[in-house]
Amino acid sequence: PNCSFSQYSTRKIDGHIRQIILENADLKTNYDLLITVPGIGHITAIYIICCTNNFAAKISGKQLSCYAGVVPFEHTSGISIKGKNKVHKMANKDLKKLLHLCALTAMQHYPEFKTYYDRKKQEGKHSMSILNAIRNKIVLRAVAVVNNQKPYVDINQKAA
Repeated sequence: PNCSFSQYSTRKIDGHIRQIILENADLKTNYDLLITVPGIGHITAIYIICCTNNFAAKISGKQLSCYAGVVPFEHTSGISIKGKNKVHKMANKDLKKLLHLCALTAMQHYPEFKTYYDRKKQEGKHSMSILNAIRNKIVLRAVAVVNNQKPYVDINQKAA
């Protein structure tokens, strides 16, 4: 009634997506596992499931990190060219954007990531380089929880 057409259709689509997840046991299992990873929310979990075809190919964390564009590659050639490490330009930019937001959320709500960021900043690392490392950590943890079929356990909270 008070919402615009785009908001109504977005809610309707989100409702359909939630219904599909609830009706499919494999999707629900992997979705629930992904949500346990720090920083990953509803939209990112769904996007990762879509990008990986619900992890049907048993991809590794490195493969998904490369696909998302969060793994820096060396730019070298013999002894003459020594460039900076750079991420590949053919990455899935939408997944990379979602992971960037996940990294910012993780830094804000999980002390482990904030401590990591502060430590690397003290070492003189560039802010975006550190955020990229956090994005990579999130991807690696996401793949690990799905491949192991066990929810993420924060060892820092467990010890406390």
